Amino acid sequence: MVELRRLKDHSGLSLKSLQAKTPFSRSSWERYLNGKVLPPQAAVSALAVRAGADVASLLALRDAAERTWTAAEVTAGNGAGAPERDPDPKIRVAALSVAAGALLLSAVGSVLLITAPWQGPPRTANVAGAGRYTCTYTRRGDQLFAGNSTTTSRLVMRNTTGPDAAEVQCLLLRHRLSPGDVDGYFGEHTETEVRRLQRLGHVQVDGVVGEQTWALLRHVG
Repeated sequence: MVELRRLKDHSGLSLKSLQAKTPFSRSSWERYLNGKVLPPQAAVSALAVRAGADVASLLALRDAAERTWTAAEVTAGNGAGAPERDPDPKIRVAALSVAAGALLLSAVGSVLLITAPWQGPPRTANVAGAGRYTCTYTRRGDQLFAGNSTTTSRLVMRNTTGPDAAEVQCLLLRHRLSPGDVDGYFGEHTETEVRRLQRLGHVQVDGVVGEQTWALLRHVG
């Protein structure tokens, strides 16, 4: 899957480290990342947690890929010429418990961060078509926050959904860029404006919001 490979490369994780930090073997990860085998949901979740990406978005992409592969199997007839399925991902029970615990802690941590009280009087922007997300700007030292997420390092990229994506959109607006509606969906317009900000800030232009790009977004100019 393209997004999984992109996430793995951007996070700096190697196949060896993925084997050590997840319940899946190095050979299994090689098959998943090269599109030879459809990765199980547990593998997608484990990679998302380790790379600090949005779990729900990657699982949605994985489910869409599964539907495509299922259709390919039906067309090919009894699976002939269709992508392989991995009958045994060789999950190590102890490692699976660790990965599940990490996923739970990540989810709880995200909730605590998102619901953390803001200090000081907020400034709310009126955003057309924003849905359930709003931009409530507050300043902490030399950093700016928009009231949706407090992360400064979590990876946010194309097709990510949720408060991290909404935070990116709000901060882009504060930098006089136009990501479109603040709807919590990291789509084409948001990616285009992230790339523009990266060019202006002289960091790697890849459309992925990582630590360096968060620093640009949160900088109080």
